[in-house]
Amino acid sequence: MGRPWGDIVEVKVNFVQMLKRHLDRHSEGTFGLGTVTDPYQAIERDHELSRGSLKELNRAGSSVSILTKSDLVLRDLDLLAGWKDAEVGVSIGIIDDHLAALLEPGAPQPTRRLAALRRLSSEGIDTYVMAAPIIPGVCDSEESLRRLVDSAENSGVRRIMWDKYNPKPMAGSRLKSALSRQSIELRPGDQAWARVVAERLSRLCRDAEIELVDAF
Repeated sequence: MGRPWGDIVEVKVNFVQMLKRHLDRHSEGTFGLGTVTDPYQAIERDHELSRGSLKELNRAGSSVSILTKSDLVLRDLDLLAGWKDAEVGVSIGIIDDHLAALLEPGAPQPTRRLAALRRLSSEGIDTYVMAAPIIPGVCDSEESLRRLVDSAENSGVRRIMWDKYNPKPMAGSRLKSALSRQSIELRPGDQAWARVVAERLSRLCRDAEIELVDAF
């Protein structure tokens, strides 16, 4: 359509009604919100498709797994609190607010996301951190990973899933451009590098008594 990626969001305005009809027939299993698109991007404030979906899933007695990069999820705390079969994962790969603002424009600061996790955990909701993407030369150092694990622990999280950076042509080009402006070099992330990161995270999580899970 000639406009930059991310400028346009197509809204499936009838999604909640379609979900209701589906749940009337099949409500078993776990329903995921955020497997492809963040369910709490800014436009959700206006359309409330995620909130409407949660209402229907709760009504049907279904299990739900949410993954988001936004603290807007706290808006639906009234629905999530006391929901036995609900979990919320929050994506935090970069722990530094300044660097995150440069590489994740438009996303809430990591400190806000951690505060959301702390609030969710305090309400007894099953939470986890999606530590992704771990980017070579950006957030893979011992110090960065330690800060991430410590922050997760302090937020009441007992599980971390992690995934390495998987370069895509368009996203990779934008990332390199943003990093170059900060004099940061994007390094290769081969299997040997991934093993080093996994070993670091495993040790740090073990010390914090946090479960570590490979995302894929």
